[in-house]
Amino acid sequence: MTGPAGGTWYPLGGAVKQLLEQEIDGLKITIRPGAGLINIKGIETGKAQIAWGNVISTVDAIHGRPPFKNNVTGLCNIAAFYYQFAQIPVTDFSIHSISDLRGKALATLPRGNTTEVAARSILSIFDLSYDDLGKINFASITDQVNMMKDGQIDAFILTSSVPAGGVLDLSTSRPTRLLPIPDLAFRRLKERNPGWSRAVIPAGTYTGQQDDVPTASFQMHMLASCTDVSDQLSYRIAAALAKRGSELSAVTAMLQGYDIHVMAKDVGVPFHPGAEQFYIEQGVR
Repeated sequence: MTGPAGGTWYPLGGAVKQLLEQEIDGLKITIRPGAGLINIKGIETGKAQIAWGNVISTVDAIHGRPPFKNNVTGLCNIAAFYYQFAQIPVTDFSIHSISDLRGKALATLPRGNTTEVAARSILSIFDLSYDDLGKINFASITDQVNMMKDGQIDAFILTSSVPAGGVLDLSTSRPTRLLPIPDLAFRRLKERNPGWSRAVIPAGTYTGQQDDVPTASFQMHMLASCTDVSDQLSYRIAAALAKRGSELSAVTAMLQGYDIHVMAKDVGVPFHPGAEQFYIEQGVR
């Protein structure tokens, strides 16, 4: 299970499918769209064996914290990947702060996506909820961009790699500003979920972006069923990614320099025993 159309997860899943099938004899992978929270449910219910996940959501799932009602068992980490950045573009330059979104029309991904949970969290640290907005729309990234171009919404909240294709598209079509998450607001966000990290979207990332934009980020990773994926297979997946993972930078620049040291980072989710054995043998655990 990967991600929604218009994001990075779906094409990255396709690239990983091709890589793993080439490296592991007899392995066949079917790619399905998904989302941060839906993917965890997919692993839990046996509908998927491997999926992309967001660290903040996977850790919440393991500990049974909202939006999860109970502890989700059987989730194992195979490899960490890149950071996803909170990105909040506007084309109305009278909007300077997230606080200015009160009474405005906003869009984000549908419920079931980590982005939607993140959107509510980000709004809340500015004392905003969906009820304080003029309108809330739940739509794909592609639809959000088109709605912004047509003037149907004033902003959207996205968590994605940098640069994000949707924001690139928007910024080349019309002047765009990214709203910052200032230091005080970030500290409040991190207090609510320690999985958040401080981040900056560098100047020049998008057309017309002249300044660095302070924001927040979290890491995404490959998670797997601890039981439906064998130790041998998880070992071979980790080995294949360590061997050829640098090729994935062709899908997203966020994976430039991707190597075993990034893969083996402890993200607070237990490693699958097979993958962990590989990292131990390579001296990175």
